[in-house]
Amino acid sequence: MIDSYFPADGPYALNLYPKHIEFFDAGKLYRERCFMAGNRVGKTIAGGVECVYHLTGVYPEWWQGRIFTKPIRAMVAGDTTQTTKDILQAKLLGDYYDMGGGLVPRECIGPHTSKSGVAQGIESIKVKHVSGGWSVLMFRSYEQGRKIFQGVELEFVWFDEEPPLEVYNEALIRTATTNGCAIITFTPMMGISETVMSFLPKEYQLSA
Repeated sequence: MIDSYFPADGPYALNLYPKHIEFFDAGKLYRERCFMAGNRVGKTIAGGVECVYHLTGVYPEWWQGRIFTKPIRAMVAGDTTQTTKDILQAKLLGDYYDMGGGLVPRECIGPHTSKSGVAQGIESIKVKHVSGGWSVLMFRSYEQGRKIFQGVELEFVWFDEEPPLEVYNEALIRTATTNGCAIITFTPMMGISETVMSFLPKEYQLSA
């Protein structure tokens, strides 16, 4: 499934998505990136595709962004446990009882730990890296609060939908010692929030 995105031609051809490619390329220079745009433009796909590239270590020939040469520890998070399961887990892994229908290739999916109290929810799962080792993918939600992000070191964090600034900052700290990175993909439904302001150029912050 992941190979169907950003090929040389077709409806998802690379040249049709310049903003997505600009977002990916910026990862080579910046630890923090934000894809803030309207609905239905492929923000979640962009986040999911990049997440899988890093987890597996398999990058397309056109890739100019951040590259991890070893297995990583990654965390993805949505606004609630339910939306994290229904959107992010499903997008990356597919059906709980037949994983492999999502962006992570079936042959790369390893053992997982179920999330306590959440039917068909996954707490963490191993993903085969091209180097021969295993990356670890963890699922979290903002409703669990900033403390849920404490105590772990991470190479990659993906927030799908806008996180509270304190949650974002807490997770970002977890990438400090690993030279990792964090991305956010969202539509600014809450207006000019603290999180939105932190990504706006200074001239817009001063005039707001």
